[in-house]
Amino acid sequence: MSFGPELIWIWSRELGVCRGRRVQRVDGGNNSVVISFGASELLLSWGAQNCGVVLISQKERKSLLSSVTQTPPITNALRSHLTGAELTAVEQLRRDRILKFTFQKTVGAGFIAKRCLIIEIMERFSNILLTDEEENIIETAKHIHPADNSFRTVLPGLPYHLPPAFEGVALEDWLAAPDEASIQRIAGFGKPLLKALSEAGAERAVGLLGRFYNDGDISHFIPQKLGRYVTYLPELLPEAVPLGEACTGRLIALAPLRDVAFEARRRRAVQLIEKEIIRRERQQADIEALLSDSRAELYRRYGELIVANLWQIRHNASEVELKGYDGEEIVQKVPLDPRLSPSQNAARYFAKYKKITAAQERAAALLTSVRDELDDHREALALAGSIGDTESLSMLEEELGLAKTPVQRRGGRKREPQLPPHRRFEFERAIIFAGLSSKGNRYVTFKLALSDDIWFHAQGVPGSHVILRTLTALSEEELAELKDFCASLAVYYSKAREVPRQRVDYTQRRYVSPIRGGDANVTYKEFSTLTASPDSWQRFLEGRQTDGQAKI
Repeated sequence: MSFGPELIWIWSRELGVCRGRRVQRVDGGNNSVVISFGASELLLSWGAQNCGVVLISQKERKSLLSSVTQTPPITNALRSHLTGAELTAVEQLRRDRILKFTFQKTVGAGFIAKRCLIIEIMERFSNILLTDEEENIIETAKHIHPADNSFRTVLPGLPYHLPPAFEGVALEDWLAAPDEASIQRIAGFGKPLLKALSEAGAERAVGLLGRFYNDGDISHFIPQKLGRYVTYLPELLPEAVPLGEACTGRLIALAPLRDVAFEARRRRAVQLIEKEIIRRERQQADIEALLSDSRAELYRRYGELIVANLWQIRHNASEVELKGYDGEEIVQKVPLDPRLSPSQNAARYFAKYKKITAAQERAAALLTSVRDELDDHREALALAGSIGDTESLSMLEEELGLAKTPVQRRGGRKREPQLPPHRRFEFERAIIFAGLSSKGNRYVTFKLALSDDIWFHAQGVPGSHVILRTLTALSEEELAELKDFCASLAVYYSKAREVPRQRVDYTQRRYVSPIRGGDANVTYKEFSTLTASPDSWQRFLEGRQTDGQAKI
């Protein structure tokens, strides 16, 4: 997405609500920082794909910081200079895509220190800088050396200079003498917007642009998109798409950053599961190799042959050919340790036999557990790849041990154990459960579900177990709608999530039994099949919430 200086002016007006508040903490992660004012969290991001400024919630701050891989050096400078400072002004500089936040705090004997935080919101050239009262740079997110840019150097200790200005017509000058030919040269607006206004004519442009860059009310301005260009205007242009109540700062700065953070968290969960799968596969291969080891019987035979022929075995021999009987007469060459007596050689072979057979017995008992764990992790891997919301991902992280849990204080209330990851949807006349991991699947199917509940699973692929429990009698149409919802949910949380249409099996819970292996780790009978898409359950929820027919 792209945007122009007029959107930055809107942001400067919206962020004015933070004036008079004091900074309580500063956190940083990757290419962004979050300045906390208590109830408000100010996110500033200078990433090429997510540059911008927006107010976020404390929950969103925690979610973003949970996937941080590195903390930008400027974080410490901001923390040192801004913590405890009061935000006194938010302004746009030179009608460009630059915002300036002014802070001040009392230090020493009543001395007031002034600091300015400047964010240049210019895609891959974006940057944030901290300056003192004399506009000297204290620290910057990106250091720009003369070798990098011959026109402008941005380094700590140097004076701050604004980027080169756009040479165009001042808005006030153009409004004084509107000229259709020069609309696209008006400073303070993005080119896509000016192009659209030039096609609409000078009179329409005067009516829209004349309301910018003044102290007028902006509450009636409409957020809208012209192709990929995001802007605010007093009226909706015919070719524009309204953004409704959407916050443009969230759309431009937060959403891409949140998507990157979400993908990083999901990738970390997937990598952990894949690592566990590889470990179990190697363990299984080692166990199967041990169970197929035929040396135990050979060692037993060696020992028995030596015992049966002790009288004819010469001491210090390294090999001897012995006769014996194992259903029929056999002749076997037996290697010997010349340092040991014949009886000691026999004891050595019997000890080897016992060691291998004991190990095989332990391995045989362990193999079932390893196979079960391997099936669970493969199922969890399929579900982890299909998770698309932070709530479900958080539950999976909790199960995998990736979630950060607070340290329990001595004498504090004991923390209740976390339930296996699953989602719960409560309607007025039905409840639906969906497992989000192998443990979550077993929990909803064999712990929560009643025998008359309806069980759903995407056919032939690993995925979620979905349970439908009706609370009252439903009409055929209502039941069919809920079945479609559950089937769509089963496809969404499965390996077939990218398939437009997928077959889903369903049956009563009483006909579902656990087994080891298979796509669902269960066997079921008396089932029916329907076809569902992976996204229709979300449309169903939106429609029900809008109509007020269900509480989710």
